[in-house]
Amino acid sequence: MQTFMQGLLSDVPLMGVLELVHTTRQTGVLEVQSDVPFTVAFMNGEIISGGILDWVGSEAIHASPILAESGTFRFEQRGVTGAPLAPYGHFSTDWARISDEWDLVCAAIGSPSQVFQGRVPMFDGEQGRSVRAVAREVELPLFEVAQTAAQAVRDGRLAPTGRFEWSRLKLQPAGQRAALHPVARLLDGQRTLGDAVEAGTNVRDVREYLLGELRLGLRFPGSGWVLRDLVWEHRHLPAS
Repeated sequence: MQTFMQGLLSDVPLMGVLELVHTTRQTGVLEVQSDVPFTVAFMNGEIISGGILDWVGSEAIHASPILAESGTFRFEQRGVTGAPLAPYGHFSTDWARISDEWDLVCAAIGSPSQVFQGRVPMFDGEQGRSVRAVAREVELPLFEVAQTAAQAVRDGRLAPTGRFEWSRLKLQPAGQRAALHPVARLLDGQRTLGDAVEAGTNVRDVREYLLGELRLGLRFPGSGWVLRDLVWEHRHLPAS
């Protein structure tokens, strides 16, 4: 593998990096380390895959912060294969638009993990549903369902339940942090993160604990979308 370029996002905008990889018809993988780490794979300058940890595909790339102003990037030339997700110009334009609009949507819903209940189809059950759960069931794009939910929240037709998709996770912490961190001491592999909240822990503290563990290297199936949602929630939801 050969490093084609690397640097700071504060010095070189990511859009410029993507454009350079495209115009020089590079094949390899771009790794971005920002508040949301993600990768983008190119073949002959066209985007063929990528995502956030194990959340991969077009939706995951579009949810990645293309306008990140801090962090690092590194592009390595390596052999990758696959078909373009879309012509580069179309894909990058959609990415810039959707990435920007995700923040507007999450200003209303917090993140696709938040569970809502109200007078909206698929969210009107007794327990409510998250945007991610609804999108999976109806097989519609996540962003499209999130837009619908955001408008319903603004209209007063949906309200948050205080629960989140990631609340169902069961973790068994180990090491020094397991003994020292107050949230970790509530987890034993059988209790969920939601149980920790019900035991009296502030949901913000549980969120910050999980986000911190992911940034320290914790991995599990679904860790990519969980990390993305936690960062959105950290930005858009109140501390209480």
